[in-house]
Amino acid sequence: MHANQAAAAGLDDNTPWTALYEEEADVHGDYVSNVRSAVEYGLSDPEDTVEMACAAAETAGASVTALSGPWSLYTPQDAATVASALLVQLRNNADALTELTRAVGRIVERGEAELPAPAGPGQPANLADVLATLRTVADTVHGLVDRHASTTVRALYAAPSTAALPEDVHETVLAVAALLAEQHDQEVTLNRRHPDGAYEGDDSGFGCGCNITIAANGEECTLYYGDSEWVLARESDGRKLPDGSTVFSNCENLSTTLKTAHPQQLVDDILPIIAADRG
Repeated sequence: MHANQAAAAGLDDNTPWTALYEEEADVHGDYVSNVRSAVEYGLSDPEDTVEMACAAAETAGASVTALSGPWSLYTPQDAATVASALLVQLRNNADALTELTRAVGRIVERGEAELPAPAGPGQPANLADVLATLRTVADTVHGLVDRHASTTVRALYAAPSTAALPEDVHETVLAVAALLAEQHDQEVTLNRRHPDGAYEGDDSGFGCGCNITIAANGEECTLYYGDSEWVLARESDGRKLPDGSTVFSNCENLSTTLKTAHPQQLVDDILPIIAADRG
């Protein structure tokens, strides 16, 4: 997703708040497709049920980790998409709790567990109390999602954003060069490899050919996009080949692989590396 652009689904009055999640789940697929493949293959026994529940718990924890990063979101529209997905997750969790009570009920119907009367005051909770609690939690979560999801997602989606984000890898290189020229106290050189307007993006995993040379106390570093990574290479680690190209024995891969990463995110990665080299 280009973080500075509204998602194609939009959020007009006729579009449900779940549309942002649904569109992104279809577009950005590796994790989602693995889960969908498991569902299509069949979840038919207790091992499948337990494993999928545990995977869901791990996924929720991973979302916490992802959101905690300083560049986890670029725009309120990113936040709207995440909110849409997390609120769908809440709704699905409530559905899962409801199904859990039904699954336990089927165990009781088979005669393989006993459903006692609810425990009295001062007595420990029993199976009947637990099932009632699960139903209450599910109903509470459903009520909260029904009341707040649409307004929350729509408000985030409509919030103005001032982020000027690049449209392709070439624009990213240009923007990073401009920011480095402002924030780095030594020479920064943009090395253009094609005329303006001549680059057309592709999915090859390589950039447009342009790169940035950054002076750092007698050392030169080069920033480029290649093999689906933003890479910072030191001249001292390079070796010239007969064809004039250079291979590097050691490179620094930056924290994001997005071709259209926020330029300041890349600068925030680069400057500490250069500062550490000085030390």
